[in-house]
Amino acid sequence: MLRRSLAIGVFALMVGPAWAQTTAPAQTSAPSAPTPPAAQQVQLQPYEATNALERSFEAAYRSEAMRPAFRRQFLESHVFLVTQSNAPDAPALLRPLRGNDRAALIFTNTELLERRMGPSAPRVSLTGRAALQRLGQHHVAINIGYDPMLVLDPAGVADFLGIPATRDSAGPSQ
Repeated sequence: MLRRSLAIGVFALMVGPAWAQTTAPAQTSAPSAPTPPAAQQVQLQPYEATNALERSFEAAYRSEAMRPAFRRQFLESHVFLVTQSNAPDAPALLRPLRGNDRAALIFTNTELLERRMGPSAPRVSLTGRAALQRLGQHHVAINIGYDPMLVLDPAGVADFLGIPATRDSAGPSQ
């Protein structure tokens, strides 16, 4: 499921290049030379893992055996959900994904969020579990535009939320 979601995530970026910060292709001197489609110009930006969640994410990206540990850690770690305003109960900002699908954006640290969305982007910090519960039936993009990233469809969100909380879970209020 995670491998499929990672592939969907890469596809989503190809379809929605407005999410990626890319430059326009250089003009060629031959007017008949075809311009490559925007989907082929999208490149995921690598990032240095700065916390345990990101190290777990990278391990899960490389090894299927590490994916259950990443899922548990995501649910219990604090993440940043991009919202429509700075109000405490503001709804999530939804961005076009593909077709009629729209995705909520979650980032694993503020630096990645600010590089992608700008320093004044409204956000709320909460556990991964609380963020996914808040989003209901929406698609979710985790670290959109970065390598690695993950896009979950509503069934994938439900799979994450089906993982029982541990005794050591911080819960949504911490």
